[in-house]
Amino acid sequence: MTVATFFCHLRRESRGSRGKLVFFVACLAIGVAAVVAVAGFCAGLDRGVRDEARKLLAADLDARGYHPIPTALHETIDRIAGARRTEVLEMLTLVAVAGETPTGDPAAVRSQLVELKCVAGEYPFYGELTLDPTQPLAELLDAHSAVVAPELLSRLGLRRGDRLRIGGEDFRIAASIVAEPDRIAGAFTLGPRVLLSAAGLERTGLEQLGSRIRYRTLVRLPAGADVEAVAQALRDLLPGDGRHRVETYREAQPELRQGLRRMERYLGLAALLSLLIGGVGVAQTVRAWLAGRMDAIAVLKCLGYRPREVLGLYLGQAAFLGLLSSLLGILLGWAVQWVTVRLLAGVLPVEQIALWQPSALIRGLVLGIGVGVLFSIPPLAAARRVPPVRVLRRDAEPIPASRWAHGMTAGILLAGILGLAVWQAGSPLLGGLFTGALIATTAVLAAAAYALTRLAARPRRFARLWLRQGLAALTQPGGSTVSATVALGLGVLVVLSMVLVERQLSAQLLDDLPEEAPTVFFVDVQPDQWPGVEALLGREGARFIDSVPVVMARFSAIDAIPVAELADLDHPGGDEGRWALRREQRLTYLDQLPADNKIVEGALWHLEGIAEVSLEKEYADELGVGVGSVLTFDVQGVELELVVSSLRTVDWRTFGINFFLVVEPGVLEEAPQQRIAAARLPSGREQAVQDALAVAYPNVTMIQIREVLAKIAAILAQLSRGVRLLGVLTVVAGLAILAGAVSAGSLRRGTEVALLKTLGMTRRQVVAGFATEYALVGLVAAVIGSVGGGGVAWLVLTRGMEIPWEFPLFHFTGAIVGTVLLAVFAGLASSGGALRRRPVEALRAVEG
Repeated sequence: MTVATFFCHLRRESRGSRGKLVFFVACLAIGVAAVVAVAGFCAGLDRGVRDEARKLLAADLDARGYHPIPTALHETIDRIAGARRTEVLEMLTLVAVAGETPTGDPAAVRSQLVELKCVAGEYPFYGELTLDPTQPLAELLDAHSAVVAPELLSRLGLRRGDRLRIGGEDFRIAASIVAEPDRIAGAFTLGPRVLLSAAGLERTGLEQLGSRIRYRTLVRLPAGADVEAVAQALRDLLPGDGRHRVETYREAQPELRQGLRRMERYLGLAALLSLLIGGVGVAQTVRAWLAGRMDAIAVLKCLGYRPREVLGLYLGQAAFLGLLSSLLGILLGWAVQWVTVRLLAGVLPVEQIALWQPSALIRGLVLGIGVGVLFSIPPLAAARRVPPVRVLRRDAEPIPASRWAHGMTAGILLAGILGLAVWQAGSPLLGGLFTGALIATTAVLAAAAYALTRLAARPRRFARLWLRQGLAALTQPGGSTVSATVALGLGVLVVLSMVLVERQLSAQLLDDLPEEAPTVFFVDVQPDQWPGVEALLGREGARFIDSVPVVMARFSAIDAIPVAELADLDHPGGDEGRWALRREQRLTYLDQLPADNKIVEGALWHLEGIAEVSLEKEYADELGVGVGSVLTFDVQGVELELVVSSLRTVDWRTFGINFFLVVEPGVLEEAPQQRIAAARLPSGREQAVQDALAVAYPNVTMIQIREVLAKIAAILAQLSRGVRLLGVLTVVAGLAILAGAVSAGSLRRGTEVALLKTLGMTRRQVVAGFATEYALVGLVAAVIGSVGGGGVAWLVLTRGMEIPWEFPLFHFTGAIVGTVLLAVFAGLASSGGALRRRPVEALRAVEG
């Protein structure tokens, strides 16, 4: 068949079917839009991070850790001809407005938690540090000056030239930061940025034993140097205890990029769900289209077309329509991506996103055509069985398909869905799980729809005429009950589950803090400072004051096996277990456990003459240890051996001070240590306590819990809005299927309306009957979808996040009522043409 012949057939077949073809295109375009939006957004952000990698790291490579960088690394870097390095220190601390307390009254101080960054050398190597006024950082910073973020100026009411107190010393504000290359805009931060010189940090006295400081060495290599080889050489110099890591610019922002990959998998499958729901609409539209083309197919067979040629002709037309749908979906997806970028402007570095992503467009094109063809196969299979004799006998129906044919068609459809899911997820396991969950959910929704049709087949005699008619319409052949119920139900499931997870997680963070939960935490408290800090809290009316010592240590061995060997083995805790072995451990010692700790195995402090340690149960599982295991620690160069005597669970929701590792008293008292503390302050007193600390104990850092949780909740809300946009597309696809099914049967509906009006039903009663049909479809879909969405949210919240479940009656009610109203609106809007037909027109058509 030539191309010209193909398009001639397509033009002929589309006559009188343009409405059906429009819904074919609409169903696919919505799903393709979701796929393109997700793939384009994630690929654009990942590409932006890659393209700007050197700027995001501000160097070719970066050695970092919470301990000073080993001298051997610096010496190796210095031996590389043309290499340059800069030392950077980062920490949290409190700053205050200088010169406000001539009488020593702390109440007159304004303070703020900031992220302090000390730069010793050239900075940055790549990218641009934009300052106001525009001057090199080295010229602005000296031992008595600081450069600060503009938000710090606005919060404290300062301007350039004013003085800021850091660590008990005054600094002149020399400039404000407009842009910083290695600090992603929109990233989660605990406070504004403040830049100091090395001499300035030394004046503050903040760098002391136990201070939580991140040490970084930024390196710029000469042109043509093998960055990966240098990075590996530096890694080989590290002791292997996990205290430091070396990162190249190609690995910049690993947490962000890993999160992007996870988000792309999850959202990609959600987008694929929208596309597959569109596929249901395609199958329904093709079936209705084919029902009106039986005579044409019979004529083709009489003209010599073989069954496979007829099938190929119509599949080719489905593929062409899939192409048109995909192109339209690509345009719509680009628009959705543009909107999503605006929604997430405060959460992710969206300024790095390039909206033009050819790979995303190709993915949408392939998936759109694939789904269009795949879901057209089952209804088009009937085209092979249309008998040529239908040309002479209009009542000749297609030959019934055998069980083998039905099974093969179903197998092709399921195999195609599985293949698309695996490709979209990039994982056979995730693709298989998605396909299995989709089949199970679809089966439940289809069963519910079938049950509805069976119940509707027996309306009570005393029911009103319009109600009986609405119920009977659900059972008519070629109706949309099953497909529309499945599509709408899946859409409701996606949207409601997303809403419930985000709302209940935000409520848990902000509204459901226990009565005794602390509102502030204090870190970097020196032992001799604690009595004064405790007295200050008492004067401010703080309750539930708690403080414990903290000793930093690292694992040396477990059950006499060195940690270096354990980390290289197939650890029972997986990657998390290996990471737990290498990271720095925080130990405390207590006579009694807090009330939110419960012993589940062993007993506390019961071994005579043996140093004991109690482990949190899940942490012990990650390490692969249990009661009786011997843990060897390196505590500031001193080896310490402890025996696990008990395992316990911890209720982390109390926000109390808790540790994975608690040591019995009498073991760590002489070790270098500091204290952390927590307290519940009266509402509105947090700032006053912070201001007083900034004057009396400038090295102590206070973190306000509600402020941190509010930031997290805000980020969750913004992310949820972006994700829910995909769920809304899924619901729209379901409504399009319902509307398409109604439109496809418009001729039958028009005749039906005419007959009903002839029998005495008023226009209002006919509308009421139609509304009943659509409302029941929406009701069943909403109930099943809401139950499914609630189940998904329950699993995520209670099993994945350990958050107690509360039945959200308002959200369930809103989902059900909203879905019913949308279904009625979509159905009636698509029935407008049939409702406007006069009885005489339909009766004449029947007569003719």
